[in-house]
Amino acid sequence: MTERPTRTAGRTRGEIVALAALVVILVGFPAGVLLYQFVVRPAVADVRTIDLLARVPETGGITPETIKVAAGEPVRLRVSVPDVTHGIAIGPGLALDLGHVDPGQVKEVRVTFERPGRYTVYCNVWCSPNHWRMRSTILVYDPARPDAALPSDAPDPVIESLAARHVDLDAPHEAPAVPARPFASERGARVVDRLGPALPADLARPEWRRRHSPAQAWARLVAAGLARDEAWDAVAHLWVGALDGARLEAVATLFRKNCAACHGESGDGRGPGAAALAAQGIGQHGGAAAPKKPAAFTRAGSMLGGTSELYYAKVRRGGMGTGMPSWGPVLTRDETWMLVDYLWTLQFRPARAPRV
Repeated sequence: MTERPTRTAGRTRGEIVALAALVVILVGFPAGVLLYQFVVRPAVADVRTIDLLARVPETGGITPETIKVAAGEPVRLRVSVPDVTHGIAIGPGLALDLGHVDPGQVKEVRVTFERPGRYTVYCNVWCSPNHWRMRSTILVYDPARPDAALPSDAPDPVIESLAARHVDLDAPHEAPAVPARPFASERGARVVDRLGPALPADLARPEWRRRHSPAQAWARLVAAGLARDEAWDAVAHLWVGALDGARLEAVATLFRKNCAACHGESGDGRGPGAAALAAQGIGQHGGAAAPKKPAAFTRAGSMLGGTSELYYAKVRRGGMGTGMPSWGPVLTRDETWMLVDYLWTLQFRPARAPRV
């Protein structure tokens, strides 16, 4: 006599088939998507795809650390993020900013590097006390001479001049005097107009103002007969009164993305990253009791004693162990000057200072 399969056995076999189908869907479909995204799609794409992974520096940073691309070769840079939100940009001089890339998100950009040289992929969203390490280098070579050395930037005349004059970028530069009242660039404009030809000729020259500090200009004006407060107002006007508003609006975004996390949106040195750096002792040297804090651009004593050339060089070089990165590989020289001009607006506060 033949036994009939029980309903329970039939139901069990059905469940096994359903479970197998579910496994195929849950595992096979994502695997197929990944296979298409990272293998099939790049193979049939019209341009080479380069995948970059952006993680906090403690787990790898931006990888690969070095990428080689031929000049004139169109490539697709595809960035994925597994951990926290990063902001990915490429410089200098490319104006390529992918914006925020959130965990699990993938963003890509197609780019052609026209000239051989070095370019930097970097993060412009605070992600870690070691945020400054979030960089990857793109080496763009001449396809006609792939083994030739990459061209180096011409020596920076500002930095060379400072070195020739033995200017110590890290030496204290406190102003011997500071204003007793808030600056007023508008009042300063009237003071300068009133002075007319009596204004020391040097002070009217932008190149002189870049090489000399506001405190030095103030001393010249006081020596010329101006009252102390009037002299500070005149200095405020000379330093920021003629700055181009459109350029300042553009550089305000640059400051907000790259500087405000440590230096604060108002430039007071109290950005959210400042506390994290202090907690980890980043910027602490030798037997120092406390780590060096981010510069406060609103502090008159230190700011007014420095020069635009000095701040330009410090931005391009970096903070030398303070947690501030070198911005030379990221910003063009013109962008660096724009940033220095913006720092003065944080001190002198013109009536139409751009918002950050």
